[in-house]
Amino acid sequence: MRAITVREYGGSEVLRVDEMPAPAPGEGEIVVRQQASSVNPLDWHTMRGTPYIVRVGRGLRRPTKPVLGSDISGVVEAIGPGVEGWSVGDPVLGFGIAAWADRVVVKAEGVVARPSGLDPVDAGGVGIAGITALQALTRAGVERGQRILVNGASGGVGTFAVQIGKLLGAHVTATTSARNLALVARIGADDVIDCTVDDVVRGVPRFDAVIDLVGDRGIGELRRVLTPEGALVRCGDPGGLWLKPLAAMAGAVITDRLVKHRIIPLLATRDQADLQRLADWLGTTALRVVVDRVLPLADVAEAVAHVESRRARGKVLLAVEQ
Repeated sequence: MRAITVREYGGSEVLRVDEMPAPAPGEGEIVVRQQASSVNPLDWHTMRGTPYIVRVGRGLRRPTKPVLGSDISGVVEAIGPGVEGWSVGDPVLGFGIAAWADRVVVKAEGVVARPSGLDPVDAGGVGIAGITALQALTRAGVERGQRILVNGASGGVGTFAVQIGKLLGAHVTATTSARNLALVARIGADDVIDCTVDDVVRGVPRFDAVIDLVGDRGIGELRRVLTPEGALVRCGDPGGLWLKPLAAMAGAVITDRLVKHRIIPLLATRDQADLQRLADWLGTTALRVVVDRVLPLADVAEAVAHVESRRARGKVLLAVEQ
């Protein structure tokens, strides 16, 4: 099978299209014949091996797990022992590991049925971004009638967060650059802020939750606009190769214990119930995948470079041609 691999850490030039042995499912696993995937920040951080903490479990000097990719959209091709509820040919979506390939092995609970009306390629952009947005909002305890701020609303996670915030009944304020203001308004933001002109942390406390997807503001700054019982969820990349990411996470944990606000560092986890909730919304078109562009799997280097530029609007999708 074809797979996108990295044999050494580096930029998009280290990505290769390789022939790999076809995978076989183990206990509790299925094999999915991929139709689409997408590029997430997790993927290019793994490609570069930065911040260095990502090398733990993947090889300190060279990657020991060469196949990249996380998001899954395809059809069930093989079923391992002990798996119930799936049949060969079932369309699915979800996320796992080694997903930039013709075939991917995933735990059976790592996917859900893909809604019949959802385009298979669009479904390749749901996994990590959709789960991150949903878990950020639910961890913050967002409820109907609350006011929330999505800081960095035009990327993959941000476009999901704006829409899901509205589905949960919140009043959504979204920050982005001028070129994306119309986009975030179109997908449901009640108020939009041009981050290049207006300072989001100025003003009185007014948000019940802040979902920070940028990482360019300190905790203290973002707390200024939180109501007394508000929550700050940190998903943004603070930059740095080693100490800064660790310090940012430690700072969030420590601050949470010292202040009345809830400070939540978030790393999304695979949860079938959350995936099902996303699939239900997608099946009714209440939620949609905002697509920046679709590229063939072989052009993954171009796709990664665009996502790394931080100029992607919504998801950059990879169509897997069989």
